[in-house]
Amino acid sequence: MQTRYINKVTMTMGILVLMLVCSLMTGCGGQEVAKKDVPEQIKIKDSAGREVTVPGKVEKVVDMTSFSGTEIMVQLGAADKLVGVGDYVKNYMYGERGRDQWNATRKAAPQLKDLPCVGSYKEPNAELIISLNPDIIFCQAADVADSLYEQTGIPVVCISSSGCLDFEIYRLAGKIVGKEDRAEELISYAEGKIAEIKKVTSQIPEAEKVKVFFWLVGPDGKPDAPKTYASYDPIILAGGIDVAIEANIKPRASFDVTKEQIAVWNPDIVLVHGGSKTPRVSIDNVLSDPVLQTTNAIKNKKVYFIRAFMIGWDPTIGVCEVPYVAKILYSDKFKKLDVEEECNEILKKFYGVDGLWTELLEKSNLHRWE
Repeated sequence: MQTRYINKVTMTMGILVLMLVCSLMTGCGGQEVAKKDVPEQIKIKDSAGREVTVPGKVEKVVDMTSFSGTEIMVQLGAADKLVGVGDYVKNYMYGERGRDQWNATRKAAPQLKDLPCVGSYKEPNAELIISLNPDIIFCQAADVADSLYEQTGIPVVCISSSGCLDFEIYRLAGKIVGKEDRAEELISYAEGKIAEIKKVTSQIPEAEKVKVFFWLVGPDGKPDAPKTYASYDPIILAGGIDVAIEANIKPRASFDVTKEQIAVWNPDIVLVHGGSKTPRVSIDNVLSDPVLQTTNAIKNKKVYFIRAFMIGWDPTIGVCEVPYVAKILYSDKFKKLDVEEECNEILKKFYGVDGLWTELLEKSNLHRWE
């Protein structure tokens, strides 16, 4: 009887030991699987079409783009990975040169102003970059990226938007810095917001669509030297006709255009590129231009400012400008749309800060509905 009891206890103890060993093995195995889930390296294709091998886990990033890289890192919730930035971010986004300009990134991530400047996007300081020991470098131009890689041995990825609603930049950056879920969340949200406007504008007959000219202001900012950009996506998504599309210029490229040509196109509305209280081309410049007096836009005083891009594309502005332009073009169809409230919501989703569009309105001459 005693022997049977001892055998039973021994068997029970053996089972418990076996279970403990299995548990430990499973735990260890789980850790190994977890490690395998994050490979040492991954291959990506960057915005310039270059194939680049990058670390599977990126903790430190140097951003040499004008604005795009830093904006995207903040929107993805990865601002803490930035260890160095280029001169545009340092001087315009956070410095004195951009003091009077609206910038969402500055509001959302004020701590980045203390990051070291590692040169310009055309002439990076390779020695300083190496001293920061980043896992990866974001860059704009392929030739600069190749040269910088040769100098540093650190993977360099070209990251830039091809237009105001290019969401692939989120997927690219998200994959690199381990924020793929956040990237898809933002893309889905943005596409949903655009779909709400398209649900209305897609029902507008072609013959009833408003013709729009996008007056792009170049670096010289001269009122007598207009440029444009075809096609500007928010115009199309808001149900408008971008008159410059017929110019047969490379899609998503800026180009010069004469005022005589604008008069021939006869837009119903002119949207002027400008994002400050002191624009280079004013609405009065356009309304008083003698060459344009025959156009519907001038006759009906339908000239408005539009933010568009400032030192690169920020897709969040593109998303906001779909409802903004839609209400300008078809105010009767969007009577209940509160553009300020809608755009504040959109920017908060991306930047985590409320009231950003309201701040933009206060720092610019964008149209504000009462």
